[in-house]
Amino acid sequence: MHISLYEFFLIIIVGQCIFLIFAIQYIPKKNTGTNRIIQYLLAIYSFYLLERIIGSEIENYIFNKYGYLTNVFYLLIGPFVYTYMKRLLFYENDTYHLKYYHYILVILYLIYGVFHMYIYDSIENVSNYQTNVFLTVEILFFISITAYLFKSYRLFRYYKKNETQELSFNSNSIKYIQVTLFCLSMYMLFWLLGIFEVFDIIRWIERPLIYDICCLIFGIQIYIVSFYNLKYPEIFKIPYFSTTKNVLKKKNKLDEEEIHKIKNLLYSFFEEDKGYRRADLSLSILADTINTSTNKLSWVLNNSYKKTFYELVNEYRIADFSRKIKDNKHIEFTVISLAYDVGFNSKSTFYKAFKEIAKMTPTEYIKHVENSL
Repeated sequence: MHISLYEFFLIIIVGQCIFLIFAIQYIPKKNTGTNRIIQYLLAIYSFYLLERIIGSEIENYIFNKYGYLTNVFYLLIGPFVYTYMKRLLFYENDTYHLKYYHYILVILYLIYGVFHMYIYDSIENVSNYQTNVFLTVEILFFISITAYLFKSYRLFRYYKKNETQELSFNSNSIKYIQVTLFCLSMYMLFWLLGIFEVFDIIRWIERPLIYDICCLIFGIQIYIVSFYNLKYPEIFKIPYFSTTKNVLKKKNKLDEEEIHKIKNLLYSFFEEDKGYRRADLSLSILADTINTSTNKLSWVLNNSYKKTFYELVNEYRIADFSRKIKDNKHIEFTVISLAYDVGFNSKSTFYKAFKEIAKMTPTEYIKHVENSL
């Protein structure tokens, strides 16, 4: 068996997949349900790449008769990606499962795969049958995965929109998820090109090259997953829309005594304890600290303070930073070290928050303070 350089590259990627499947098992953090979905996806990716490696070595009769049955794994990609996103981004959903009807297509295709093996030897016009089945399966799979990809994008937009309601910083997960969804989108784009090529709609690219590009995209995505899961095993999550939150919104008010109690606890946390200096502070952490629910706390912030969690926390941080500048701490320490002291966890988050609140850059503010002395 001759192995080309390209096939050797795919073998390395498969080895990376297998390593990750076992390595993720021992990440000493939470998110075990999320990581389990990643393991399933890595196993499917490995199987897909192995098919590309050994497909040319398998006899056509065997491949055509039994190959369609194994395709059932690829119908799981869409539901698994969506489940992964739901578990990854929302902390109530680490054990989230899709409803059974999401897998009806998988079950029906599995039944068809068994039926296909049973009738294959009795088919008279095999060539015509193979062409029709191939096109049907390609289109079916494309629609299924694209639908769940669209649902995953909607989840991501929801997370991005509501992140500032729950977190006091910009989560590292944003760029990772964007790249992951982009890779899957590119994969589906080339899959669509493959379908167009079969119908002879396009002629500038051959189907074997399309499949090779798809394999490379898979490889890139696997390395992204590898880097992120090993370097950032803990994700910063937010709550997903719930019935409880909806009821609270409809109620549109809390008891005055409870509002007063929460506001006093917030004053103590921010003014006396300087709790905003905690770099990983989130709405859920604050709610646990002052012994209330995230829904009630969010309501008080939005309705009493007229601010998001992100805005309130960073206003305290910027005010603390400003006091340090007025005390000439920037002469002794760097601006970034002062930013970290008041609770910011990255330079980019600090500069963004400072400009939003102070309407100028830290450098401009320092010059303004120095000129006013």
